[in-house]
Amino acid sequence: MTRLLEYIAVILAFAIIGAVLPFIRKWKSEMLHLFVAFGAGVFLGAVFFHLLPDVKASKDAFEYVLTGFLFVLLFEQLSAKHHDEDCGPDCPHRHDVVGMAAFVGLVVHSLTAGFALGVGALADERLGFIMFFAIIAHKAVGAFSLATVLRLSSFSIRKSAGLLFAFSLMTPLGAVIAYFLMSGLSPTSIQMPTALAAGTFLYVATMDLLPEAFHTKVRRTGSVLSMLLGLAVMFGVSFIGA
Repeated sequence: MTRLLEYIAVILAFAIIGAVLPFIRKWKSEMLHLFVAFGAGVFLGAVFFHLLPDVKASKDAFEYVLTGFLFVLLFEQLSAKHHDEDCGPDCPHRHDVVGMAAFVGLVVHSLTAGFALGVGALADERLGFIMFFAIIAHKAVGAFSLATVLRLSSFSIRKSAGLLFAFSLMTPLGAVIAYFLMSGLSPTSIQMPTALAAGTFLYVATMDLLPEAFHTKVRRTGSVLSMLLGLAVMFGVSFIGA
């Protein structure tokens, strides 16, 4: 629990730093996309080098991976559909809608990532560190992106700060919930939430981070290299751990 609290403190600090930066300086889009691509590589590496190998012995592991993937997919798509129906393509407060949609999506991701962190910290110290590293690799970028979107909206500074603070708390909340829910389970039982975490991480990497990293034709080579660097870092962590 002490180690988990240390992880939570660092993650919270990264989220706050990422949220504050857009309000004190304007960053180039190219640099942000490199950060996003690196985060995608870290997430993919966490899934394929660490999470899936830890649950592959479980009979139903891949069904839970698919369940985790579909859960976040359905939640995001239903949220987006609701906003589109309420606002429409020519919405006069489009940035407000986009900001709230981004907030909801990132809250879900943060809760699931925090849950994965809590499970990893309970299951194995090495796995807990891997989950921690995967989260901080993208946490500041996620907060930075959300803050940037909120700056474009008509929200007051106070409301934007409240949303950003709530987002910052979601990963710690997910980790604490997971820790207390999983503490009474056996190592075999923990494989199920680990597989669910793998599914959610796979979704975040392939459906959110990678499309964002490569949606522009500018500096795609840099994004590819940044993604590969993230993969290499996670492979190196796996190799050292082995």
